[in-house]
Amino acid sequence: MRPVWDVVWLSDIPWRSLWQRPQQLAIRFPPEARVLFIEPWTLGHAPSLFPEPVADRVHRVSFPFLPLHARSLRLRRVAYSVGSSGAATGGLFALQRAWAGLLAGFGRRGARRLAVVQNFLARPSLAAFRPERVVYDMIDAPLHFAPVPPRLVPQWEALLREADRVCVTSEALARLARSGGARAPRLIGNGVEVARFQEAAPCGSLPGNPSAPILGYVGSIHSWFDVPLVSSLAKALPAARVVLVGPAHPSTRAEIDRAQRETPNLFWVGPKPYDEVPSIVRAFRVGLIPFRRTPLTEAVNPVKLYEYAAAGVPCVTTRFTEEVDSWGDAVRIAADAPGFIAAAISLLDGDADREGLVRFARRHSWDEIASRFVDLCFGEAG
Repeated sequence: MRPVWDVVWLSDIPWRSLWQRPQQLAIRFPPEARVLFIEPWTLGHAPSLFPEPVADRVHRVSFPFLPLHARSLRLRRVAYSVGSSGAATGGLFALQRAWAGLLAGFGRRGARRLAVVQNFLARPSLAAFRPERVVYDMIDAPLHFAPVPPRLVPQWEALLREADRVCVTSEALARLARSGGARAPRLIGNGVEVARFQEAAPCGSLPGNPSAPILGYVGSIHSWFDVPLVSSLAKALPAARVVLVGPAHPSTRAEIDRAQRETPNLFWVGPKPYDEVPSIVRAFRVGLIPFRRTPLTEAVNPVKLYEYAAAGVPCVTTRFTEEVDSWGDAVRIAADAPGFIAAAISLLDGDADREGLVRFARRHSWDEIASRFVDLCFGEAG
């Protein structure tokens, strides 16, 4: 008989934000596990001061993490200033520990307690949750996502050393984790709900000429997103549509707006609910990953890669990480802008190996990923 576990899930995104790895894994935990999903208290998302049910056996509650990744530049500057002050961080960490102590009472009598940490800023309050085992699921390169005050970097390094198990989503992150002190990080990448994307009906309400084929992107649009590249692609293919779906960071929003004004077949439609994403992707003829190469993107294992494949949509990508070579026939890799445009045109004019793409996606289904992650979390061997 397996032991009963209570899981404290310390996330770096809100439950009702982009539906990604945290939520996909949490809802697939064993039926005897109960999950308290602790999300950052984020402006623009209604907070939950007390645990509220959001899925079967999953409750969410908001928590005052330092908002270093806030969309507002002013808020990020305030957070950086607080994180740079010993007195300010001391007060914040004391508040977090007190709050965590109250939330620790959410557990069941006799249950073992696991902490899944995806936000390294949880480390100062982690002990107050009284976990028996700590798993650090390092999804991104946390020191490259946004400026981190130097006095907080030791918190990340201490978490890597102290966690019982460390999970990473790419080989680049494994190297980074080892450099920070992790002993034996386990590589478990991202995934996709294959059936949801394969079976969705193509969306017919995307902007532009309905008869024009779509080259599309789904995901966050931030400083690593190459707006000039997609603008050049749209200009090179005036009979097609280039459609961008996802939230745009304020620092990139002005660039996107300017590109749309200059390129009538380039459309940014903003974020869409996850339930609509499969139909949107099914409407694409070509999927795009137009990332600049940065220390952050070099460590990325993009969910959109698997979503495009599950929908049978061929993909063209920049060489933003060396791991693109491991994706085989699921992608065309471009070294520069002319190569990116040429690859997109070739895919647009050719016949995609949809069965091969779906087979690739099935090897990375969220069910398979969650099975490996659950084994890492609860297995006795680690």
